[in-house]
Amino acid sequence: WQVNGITTIQSGPPLGLTTAANQTNSFGGGSRPNHSGQSAELSGSTVLRLDRYFDTSVFSQPPAFTFGNTARTLPDARAPGTVNFDFSLIKSTRITEQLGLQFRAEFFNLLNNTNFGAPGTTFGTSTFGVINSASDARVIQFGLKLLY
Repeated sequence: WQVNGITTIQSGPPLGLTTAANQTNSFGGGSRPNHSGQSAELSGSTVLRLDRYFDTSVFSQPPAFTFGNTARTLPDARAPGTVNFDFSLIKSTRITEQLGLQFRAEFFNLLNNTNFGAPGTTFGTSTFGVINSASDARVIQFGLKLLY
């Protein structure tokens, strides 16, 4: 018998914001939005903030031909973190000296935690500040392997 487990507990990555329109006419995509100086972090459960994960009202479109004043990443708001537990149980059986059989039961996201994706970070789009993705729910797979 063999028992395996992997535990992953991570904080979310920092959020870097851009604008949908390239106001600077420069290469490399859009600029950053202007920031009012107020904190963009909102409190409460992630489930209750899926449509507005961070305070989008503290950002505005910079004037034409200017770069926004928002930092490269937000200092106080991060994407949702991850909590994940993977587990496997393996039974190896010797049939003959040269023949073996292995049964595997593998459980990915064993506790079925909802791990949400990052919110939209492009100012001026309908998904700005909105979380519309999540990682896989619990996945269970069984395997039978003949070893010769």
